[in-house]
Amino acid sequence: MRIVFYPSFRSLDHGNASGLVSIARGLHRAMLDEGHEVLVPFSQSMEWIYLRPWRWPAALRQAWQADRSLREAGADCWLTYHSYYRGPDIAGPWLARRHGLPYCILAPSYATKYRRRLKTWPGFHLNRRALEAADLLFVNKRRDAENLRRLVAADRIVFIPPGIRTEAFPSVPGLREAMRDTLHLAGRAVVVTAAMMRPGVKEEGVAFVIEACAGLRRRIPSLHLLVLGDGPGRRRLEELAGAMLPDACTFAGLIAPDKMHEFYHAGDVFAFPGINEALGMVYLEAQCCGLPVVATSHDGAPEVVADGETGLIVPPFSLPDFASAVARLLEDGTVRRRMAEAAMARVRREHDIRANYRLLFARIAEHCAGRAA
Repeated sequence: MRIVFYPSFRSLDHGNASGLVSIARGLHRAMLDEGHEVLVPFSQSMEWIYLRPWRWPAALRQAWQADRSLREAGADCWLTYHSYYRGPDIAGPWLARRHGLPYCILAPSYATKYRRRLKTWPGFHLNRRALEAADLLFVNKRRDAENLRRLVAADRIVFIPPGIRTEAFPSVPGLREAMRDTLHLAGRAVVVTAAMMRPGVKEEGVAFVIEACAGLRRRIPSLHLLVLGDGPGRRRLEELAGAMLPDACTFAGLIAPDKMHEFYHAGDVFAFPGINEALGMVYLEAQCCGLPVVATSHDGAPEVVADGETGLIVPPFSLPDFASAVARLLEDGTVRRRMAEAAMARVRREHDIRANYRLLFARIAEHCAGRAA
């Protein structure tokens, strides 16, 4: 297929390599790997654009250029990645309609609470227009599917499980011991956590793990926390760990994507609360490397962690419950190893992004063929 691709929230070359940007890049790569021709004639970010009128002229210019480009190139369908109140797809529905293209969205989101706030009211309605215009809405969170069913017919909603490139997170014999030797963690009970340390829930999430581990030091003297990631909040977190986990916390810094699996292998358990975590890709990465997960039920973690099977899901904001779950997995080797095996198998079986995107492409192709018949 010749697919027009539009990551509406942030462009593929955006300098902030957030989870959304990484997923958009992964989707773009998957389309190319599967032999599709990908056109990106429009890349204007829609992040808060309705509140920033000085950006409108550039967006209109780019939309006009995209319109001309599509007249010359032609396409089979339009696929937008992510549309929600903060970054509604304004251009996609209009351009797709002008060129007679099926209009599809991956990872749409709909929540009526945003129509009650003055700041987000325009974004809510612009996003609603995009969702109502879509031929197919591909969701990777079951909660999003439930919300969307209040707005559009159920047969326009398709669930695609979230996933990762599982081959990038292999299980490597001997790597655990090698990494523990490199990081001076031999003989330790290692808890791994990972996040971009931005102010807000990411930084506070790491602080939450530090506090949970500090409360377990007497119970598990060999406990050591390995923190992966970097950001403006790192200094504050290092100070917190220095006070609460002296000599029992290592900050490894920003890890290259192709090296993350090595650091996961150094651990026994992966722990992160995941407050407001949209999908929790780190949970999939850690599980693929054989780490059972401790997370909370607040948002995305239950979509990718099977409670009692591949990890433990606890109530949000409960430090005692979170710490208790970490302790259980560190102390019970039988349960930990069983969950580790189940986690690796489940991620490879259900969350291989290549296989899941093939389902998405097949559904779009089927819809395009139906329209052409």
